[in-house]
Amino acid sequence: MRNRTTRLMAIAVSGSLVIAGLVVAANAESSVDVALRQKHDLQHRIEELQETRRLRRVALHQRIRFTQARLRNAQGAVSVGDGARSRSYRKLQIERIKDLRAEERKLVRSTRARIRDLRSKRTGLAEWIESLPLQRCPVDGPVVVSDGFGDIRDMPGTPRHIHQGNDIMAPTGAPIIAPFDGEAVAGSSDLGGNSVKVYGAGGYVYNAHLSAYGKLGAVQVGDVIGYVGSTGNATAPHNHFEWHPGDGAAVDPYLFLSAVC
Repeated sequence: MRNRTTRLMAIAVSGSLVIAGLVVAANAESSVDVALRQKHDLQHRIEELQETRRLRRVALHQRIRFTQARLRNAQGAVSVGDGARSRSYRKLQIERIKDLRAEERKLVRSTRARIRDLRSKRTGLAEWIESLPLQRCPVDGPVVVSDGFGDIRDMPGTPRHIHQGNDIMAPTGAPIIAPFDGEAVAGSSDLGGNSVKVYGAGGYVYNAHLSAYGKLGAVQVGDVIGYVGSTGNATAPHNHFEWHPGDGAAVDPYLFLSAVC
């Protein structure tokens, strides 16, 4: 349990640093969407660098071959009394060939370093995306996430209790989706109304107040498992969302929801 808690804290810290470094677009694009786009852009830049390097090396090789041909012609055209000038010319061509080969080596070194740096950044983004427990926002479409985790709720008709999740405000009927691959199981209670839990490799999520169920059983990330509603004890349509890492106690999912919603 201690290792799991430490790992979760590490993911939360690294996730907050990455989120702070990502530039979120004006249309409220999630940090994961931005990271995926940047990862794709980095791969495109790597491929462009590789192609530019190839074309420049082809051009350099052509110049080297052309200079070598001029050197051979000069060697074959030496006449009596023209030795000093010919030697000077040959020396100049040899130096040009050396310079061109040095330019090629410099091109290879600099391009390799730039590609290595871009690949490192791409790997960092990929690792951050994979480290997130949620791969997609639990509600599809425009949403507003309210971080009420830990609040004391004292509502008519229900016992006083601690709020164990975040409320994702969305219109009635908005699709609720599986945020990762797993097993979707339906449930119900007076407090949560219709609910669906999705059990995954790292824990489970709990979605409450559904107006209707969607796909149950084995699900993949993005499958519609239900629809936003206000069943149970709810004053407005929303998805009460909880994250239980390692199938244990609920933890505040706001950081992760901020990344994917």
